[in-house]
Amino acid sequence: MPDSPPMPLETITAQMVALALEMGLSDAKVVDARAIQVNPELVNYCSPPACPNYGTSGHCPPYGPSSREFQLSLDWYEKAVVFKFDAPVSLLMSDERRPLSRRLHETAAILEQFAKNRGCIITMGVATGGCKALFCQGHDDCLKLQGKLCRHQGLAKPSMSGLGVDFTALSELAGWPLNRVTAGSPTHEGEMGALAGFVLVSKKAPR
Repeated sequence: MPDSPPMPLETITAQMVALALEMGLSDAKVVDARAIQVNPELVNYCSPPACPNYGTSGHCPPYGPSSREFQLSLDWYEKAVVFKFDAPVSLLMSDERRPLSRRLHETAAILEQFAKNRGCIITMGVATGGCKALFCQGHDDCLKLQGKLCRHQGLAKPSMSGLGVDFTALSELAGWPLNRVTAGSPTHEGEMGALAGFVLVSKKAPR
């Protein structure tokens, strides 16, 4: 039986979008990877006392990829499938945010594997939230920081903020209505916000 022809990247990313929506995401879009904007100053929000995840895992600053490294790596990829969950601001400002953030990491992992299985040579998943607090909250340490295999290898992803990804610019790129959630965001009934992530893909080897 002859081998089936290689699947075009356009088909792969369209199927990734369909899969993301089937998994219950609020929206998913395909964008050019190089159009994702990186702002190194945003990484400052990951520093204490603003973020308790700083220094707790191999995926978060100062141990994960720097914003500069990530910015340069975007040249390796052709497309990005960006996705989001819409949720009430009251939920996003509470501990109930964690299960939703975990779902973003899980979604990125599933979409990455989907793309690899269909011929993408390189992929990279990114999602909102520090992986230590999301997956290893019951552990004192991160095995990755000890030079060991991550307890959730392939599932835990670098955080968007840790890479300096501009959520506002990403929302504009995807055509999403913007309602950036901050500590001062209103939490009255009906006020909505969003958590986002994306998977970078390419069928070409890095140059």
